[in-house]
Amino acid sequence: MPLIECPDCGRKVSDRAKVCPDCACPVAEVIGEKRQADTESEVAKTREIVEERLVDCPKCTGRGWYEVGDLVAWCVICEYTGRTPLAKASDGFYAVAPYAVERFLSGELMARTSGVVFHLGKAPPPKHRYPKAASRVAIDPSDPSIPWELGDHEPQDADDD
Repeated sequence: MPLIECPDCGRKVSDRAKVCPDCACPVAEVIGEKRQADTESEVAKTREIVEERLVDCPKCTGRGWYEVGDLVAWCVICEYTGRTPLAKASDGFYAVAPYAVERFLSGELMARTSGVVFHLGKAPPPKHRYPKAASRVAIDPSDPSIPWELGDHEPQDADDD
């Protein structure tokens, strides 16, 4: 049973301890988060865009819009096109909002915490659900409706005409 250092107080504790007996720091949780952050940092170094390849938007499933109750809302993730750039990394493939590509490649955005990056799995994604993409409406990255972090925005209702 190896001993590790408590991240808060520095006391040596068992690597199986859930909390530090001195300061009650949740050692297991803190160490787990650090390991996950280290892994994500290593994966982020392998990220790249798959040139000239677009994938169906996971948010709107390739339509450019999605249902919100009885209404529909335009998808700001894919800029209404139904398609997003495809990226790959050592842990698989990602769909990334067009305006978020640079932030994703730099390691600033993670799929588990961002509403503009979606992990698609280890295998390359399938062909497009619909044969033709819709027209693009460029989204300003400072638009407050962009879900840079999960849970920070509710879908906007479609405007009545």
